[in-house]
Amino acid sequence: MQQFICTLVISIIFSSQYFAQWNKVEQITSPFIYSVLFDNNDIYVGGDSLYISRDKGQTWEASIVTNQPIEITALFKYEGKLFAGTYGSGVFISSNNGMSWQSFNLGLMDFAYYAKKFVLSGDTVFYATDGGGVYYLLNNTNEWHEYNQNLPSQIAWTINDIAVTNKNLIVSAGASGYYYLRPKGSPEWIEKRIQTPGGIYTTPNAFLSTGDIVFSGSRFGIYKSIDEGNSFDSVGISAMDISVVCFVKNNNRIYAGYTRASGNDFFVWYSDDFGINWNILDHQFLFLRNLYINDNKIWAATNDGLWYNELETTSSDPIVKPINFNLEQNYPNPFNPSTSIRYAINSYQFVSIKVFDLLGREVKTLVDEYKSAGIYEAKFDASNLSSGVYFYRLKTDTNIEIKKMIYLK
Repeated sequence: MQQFICTLVISIIFSSQYFAQWNKVEQITSPFIYSVLFDNNDIYVGGDSLYISRDKGQTWEASIVTNQPIEITALFKYEGKLFAGTYGSGVFISSNNGMSWQSFNLGLMDFAYYAKKFVLSGDTVFYATDGGGVYYLLNNTNEWHEYNQNLPSQIAWTINDIAVTNKNLIVSAGASGYYYLRPKGSPEWIEKRIQTPGGIYTTPNAFLSTGDIVFSGSRFGIYKSIDEGNSFDSVGISAMDISVVCFVKNNNRIYAGYTRASGNDFFVWYSDDFGINWNILDHQFLFLRNLYINDNKIWAATNDGLWYNELETTSSDPIVKPINFNLEQNYPNPFNPSTSIRYAINSYQFVSIKVFDLLGREVKTLVDEYKSAGIYEAKFDASNLSSGVYFYRLKTDTNIEIKKMIYLK
């Protein structure tokens, strides 16, 4: 148990080893970079205009989306069409890789002309706005539809970020201390909260979805969900007075961009173990907006232009240790009312984790699906159960292991 606890202790390691120097793309004259899209050899950069490179960033040209000055705040590509979301003029679309554009605002109302982000779920494009909530576009149609059913208009239509998991759509909105989750096919949003270790409710600034695991960043550090955004737990850097503004994932490495409370220093940190340990990469920006990975580089959209940093092989491809079958002791133990169970499997196989009482009666199924080789966590909430001793069993195609845990109200 002591060994397991040690593996879960969040250690923030200030590393003295920095990677190569950040380089600024001087050919892009807009100081404010809001969005970037990478598409094979093409790079699209949204600032006070649209900038395009057709040769992976060697040369650049400005592209006119409209005849008026315009801020490109969101970029997206789907089914061969480029989407450019603007701040105040809505959405524009191009079918020829940015050579010409046309307005694409049918169905949008009020503040939906202020673009924040596009995401794809199945064959549906979701469009998050800064004041108009969320809209969606079905494949091969040309009209947006509102997706704001029961989303509070006064506090939740200003979207901070939007993310898609296997089963859910998640949005963070405003600064009210809430986020909103909508299972796919559900008629309405579910109001959720993230509570800090100090008992404060915090509003997410940014999400990173990796399937069933979702990371959330707020002004009180980083939080991780192992149940597709239904609940979040603190996973590091929360001891510092920071605000996380963005995430990006590269293979097994997760990067987090954040600033101190003062808002003057912007840093980039990374984790190679899904948030258990964090290491500092670098800081060099006046204002960091977003991070991207492309062509073995990490790119930074800032208020001082577009920057990039060459990644070392070890940074983009962390050494993956051999994974063995393993079931850890739950933590915390004893617990009240929830606890986490960490386990590992060494190949793609069916995984079942079930909880039983002292009489051998099944009380909860935590996992019941096929999973790839890897290290996972399952969360057990015993709020509706009585205090006592319980057993949890990990069963795969080739192994079975059982451990005991204690629930104390």
